Amino acid sequence: MKSLYRFLKSIRLAVVLILLITVLSLLSTLVPQGRDDAFYQSNYPVATYRLVTLLRFERFFSSALFLIPAALFTVNLGVCAVDRFLRRARSSAAKRYGPDLVHIGLLVLIAAGLVTALARQEKDFTMAAGEQVKLTKNYSITLESFEFLKYENGSPKAWISTVNVLHDGKEEGSPFAIKVNHPLRLRGVSVYQTSWANEGTLSLKDKAGSEVTARTGQGFEDGDSFWYFADVVEDGGVREALLQEYQGQDLVSMRKVGLAGSVGPYTVAKIESRLVTGLRAVNDPGFIALVAAVILIAAGLALTFIQKKREEKT
Repeated sequence: MKSLYRFLKSIRLAVVLILLITVLSLLSTLVPQGRDDAFYQSNYPVATYRLVTLLRFERFFSSALFLIPAALFTVNLGVCAVDRFLRRARSSAAKRYGPDLVHIGLLVLIAAGLVTALARQEKDFTMAAGEQVKLTKNYSITLESFEFLKYENGSPKAWISTVNVLHDGKEEGSPFAIKVNHPLRLRGVSVYQTSWANEGTLSLKDKAGSEVTARTGQGFEDGDSFWYFADVVEDGGVREALLQEYQGQDLVSMRKVGLAGSVGPYTVAKIESRLVTGLRAVNDPGFIALVAAVILIAAGLALTFIQKKREEKT
């Protein structure tokens, strides 16, 4: 038991684990992403395939390759903190509490990361002016206006979604402007600005009067072809639908069609578009613990610095 205790509180163990976690984390960013298991199985030997699939970034932080060293580092950190506290209690030397706060802060930080990894929830949605979205049991938001600002060269400058916050159906406070890196924070949820889009709706009818409707990003079939509704474009005040024709996986044609235009057996009956903002609601139960961890670590480092300065003076 003494040997195990010495091993678990060893600084060398801490250094090895930190290096191991760091190296594996870096390797996980170098493994090709967005591939299915068949890709890895066909491109690597069996042993390498198993290692590479564990190192994939989207899986790494929930795999044993990360969780085992992280758990061992947590135990090491906890044992070190307890050992230091017991040794200081038996010692008559000047008490230093800064390192204890740093150790506690690191443990809280690990716990916050674990809670975030297991319980974080995200929801992406779009809104047009006047629409309302329910975020939690008590909170909803209504989009008052949306601005898409550009630089002179046409590149994006800012996306600004001004929303009204409703708590149990009643407006709370003044309108809030959600910007990139300037989220709306409510109790239990934060809302981030992520994108914008010109959302179109295309309606077509055949000779029998049957109607087909598609939004941008959707499409409809026509025999062996699939027509993908890519965008709504306007040229000289004339609104047209940009369509892409696919046969299987191959893009075979692209065309613009206006009102009364024909697409196979269909005639375009209506083309509508509206500007929508893209928002993301994030519920992260580990956020408060993360803030507490940062405060504890900062306080521990500051206290250690102050105590050392005082000792130098005496």
